[in-house]
Order: sequence, then C-alpha cells, then structure tokens
Amino acid sequence: MLKFKEISLANVQRIYNFKKNLDYEISFGIKGFDYGWLLTSRKWKQGEKVLDVGGAYSDFPSYLNRQFGCETWVVDDFGIDVNDPFWQRNMTPKNHVDAHPENKYVLERVGDPDRSSLPTGYFDVVYSASALEHVPPELTPAVWKHMYSLLAPQGELIHAIDIPLASNGGLGKMFQATIFDAVPWLFPYNFQLNHYLATPRNYVRLVSKALNFNVPPIPDFNIWKVCLDPDILCESLMHGWYRITKDKMTDYRFQRVGSLLLHFVKA
Repeated sequence: MLKFKEISLANVQRIYNFKKNLDYEISFGIKGFDYGWLLTSRKWKQGEKVLDVGGAYSDFPSYLNRQFGCETWVVDDFGIDVNDPFWQRNMTPKNHVDAHPENKYVLERVGDPDRSSLPTGYFDVVYSASALEHVPPELTPAVWKHMYSLLAPQGELIHAIDIPLASNGGLGKMFQATIFDAVPWLFPYNFQLNHYLATPRNYVRLVSKALNFNVPPIPDFNIWKVCLDPDILCESLMHGWYRITKDKMTDYRFQRVGSLLLHFVKA
C-alpha cells in the first residue's frame, strides 16, 4: 500500500528558490529542478539506504553520501549493451565507478526481480531524476513493481519523470490529449500503455494500475492550462540544442518538456 505525499508538475517559482537557497549546484532546466526537488522533498538522514535508478554519471548520489552520510547505491547499465558513444562521456563507466567508491554501482536495469542482484525490501528511498521516461512502455509497469519491492517498510518512492507537453503537436494534438485525458476508459489498456507519456494524468493512472491501488486525487492537470501556464517549468533551449547535436535531429522546433513529480510512501 502507498500513501501519497506529492503529485505535481515542476514550476518556475520553485526552481528560483532552489537556485537561491540550496548549496547544491542547480542548473536552469528540468534536471536542475529535479535535484532541487529531491533534496527538499524530505529530511535525509545519516545511514539511510538510498537507490538512484538510472543515475549513471550523476554526482547527486555522491552528494547525498557526503552531505548526509547516506548509504548510496546506483543501478544503471550505462548503455553498455547498445554501444552508443553518448554513454562514454569522455570516460568509460568503469572509470567513473572506480572514481566513486563511496557509491555502490549495480550495472543492470530495474524491472526483472528474478535477474536482479538488488536486495528486496532494503532501501529507505528509491528515486530517479529524468530517467523513467526512457523506459519502454511495455516495461514500465514491471519497473514500478520492482522498485516498490525494493523498498523497506515506510520507504519512499521519489521520482521526477520528463513529460512532453501536448502543445508540441499543435492544436490537433492538444484536442486529442484533452479527450484521452478526460475519458480514458474509452481507450483500451494497451493504447493507454503505449501512450504512457501522453498526459501527466495518464502516467499516474498507469502507476496506480501497476501497483494495484486506487488512483489518488490528481491535481488539475488540465491540458490547456498546463500548456499555457507560464509558471510550468519547461526544458531549456540549451537542452534542445543538446538533443539536436546528440541525436542529429533536424526538427528545430522548441520541444516543451515538463517534469512530473511523484512522491509515495510505502505503508
């Protein structure tokens, strides 16, 4: 059973406060917001067992270890099986792991408990920052079930998921998303799953179904309000340029991407 502490979207006012008040380096973008939110979402304690899902080369686990004395783990396969130069980041995963002995790195993916070496019922916190949106739709329910099984009693799931806004597809896409969001029961489960990032509300519904609990009260994620509200934080233009250069994209439109914030406690 899960209790909900927060379901929201990243906003501009909060990132300014993070930048102003935190000693952790906050960049002006989704990832910077995610780290600020993770730091302020709870009171981190000495000796807590913490798992970063998809942390790769992030320095955030090392910060938690250094600043709060957490026992920090990172589970990520560093893209080893896809042989993508992107994952090298001017070093090999082994170089990075060797340079950070304060963290325990598990070079695998979350989602299959039978093949995982992660300890069940062990972690006080399982978190991620801009990682779960990369999980294929068909594997997303299994990933959430596995993460839940890794939690100790009273453990917390704290996840920030990149959510593309419907306005990226123009007015037609916004009308489609509005209908999909309002009457999801008209669409088969497989359609909802394959469009798991179509709306913030749909992602929450899928998590609820995966973990077998009632859909909680969800904030007013009205499609038009989300797309037009200037306080909703979107990824920066620099990140768009990064994607263009990394993925050799030829679409130079500004892709508006927000961050869906989910914070649950295992009862």
